[in-house]
Amino acid sequence: MVTHVVDETLFASTDPVTLRGSACADCGAHVFPAMASCPVCAGVDVTAVALPTEGTVWSWTTQHFAPKPPFRTDEFQPFSIGYIDLGPVIVEGWLVGRTTWQIGEPVRLVLAKAWTDAGIDVHTFGFESMAGGETP
Repeated sequence: MVTHVVDETLFASTDPVTLRGSACADCGAHVFPAMASCPVCAGVDVTAVALPTEGTVWSWTTQHFAPKPPFRTDEFQPFSIGYIDLGPVIVEGWLVGRTTWQIGEPVRLVLAKAWTDAGIDVHTFGFESMAGGETP
């Protein structure tokens, strides 16, 4: 079964879901999305790497109003965006399943439906709580 995603270059794999970053052999920096050169030291000895699929919420916010184009969604509902500490890199992404989070909360990478295009679900990446439910 084919999974349709917003941008294939963001993913090392969609089954299981894994993000593709890059790592610099010169300074050790990791970045997401993957880049052809290092933004830290300008080195060009970089390789594509699969990033960790579990991390912790570093910071987050919830948006309660519909964003302006070019953002796409089938139907607006408040949503959370967070910075997720994956260890070697901090990634910005959707926090799915609820709108209340805690800094340091453990999360895991998931595919999240972004919109429907001609009857086909298009996905992006997001992070869901590993604890489940609402935060205390």
